[in-house]
Amino acid sequence: MRITGGIHGGRRLKVPRGGVVRPTLDQVREALFSMVAAALPQWRVLDLFAGSGAVGFDAISRGAVEVVWVEREKRTCTLIEENCRTLQAENGRVVCADVFRWITGPGKNMGFDMVFADPPYEFFREADYSGIMGSLCEYEVIAPGGWFVGEQPAKTRAVVVPGWELLRDRTYGAARLVIYRR
Repeated sequence: MRITGGIHGGRRLKVPRGGVVRPTLDQVREALFSMVAAALPQWRVLDLFAGSGAVGFDAISRGAVEVVWVEREKRTCTLIEENCRTLQAENGRVVCADVFRWITGPGKNMGFDMVFADPPYEFFREADYSGIMGSLCEYEVIAPGGWFVGEQPAKTRAVVVPGWELLRDRTYGAARLVIYRR
């Protein structure tokens, strides 16, 4: 797993072994950051269900002013912290917590400019992003005008979410990237 661009482009990241996480593909991250490149240097980014943390590290490498990773698996959090130290990413912070509890508690009123979510694909058997997007607004975790970026299985569809504008809906192999603006 490597960082795809910016000042740390090409640097390798430590990732959990044994299929614990499904890292966002390089191609998906490159596509995402080509869309947000102009705004990113002023943005605060939240990486939910962080897994490898690759999206957040790509954001830091491209100039995001702050990145917060939220991941519940302790072993995975430790690796993200190690990668932060290796890259001297002082503007990054790892929170080892359940995403839903964090959103309704410590994450309140944080006003992030971009929220990226890549939950385990099993999440999509019974749910879509509308619930989490509603919570991000209700608890003001995302700023007005902020972007929500979700990675989901390619076989699923983007949904219409009241109060959100669907900006992009693209498929990359087995992954679908959906981008909404609040």
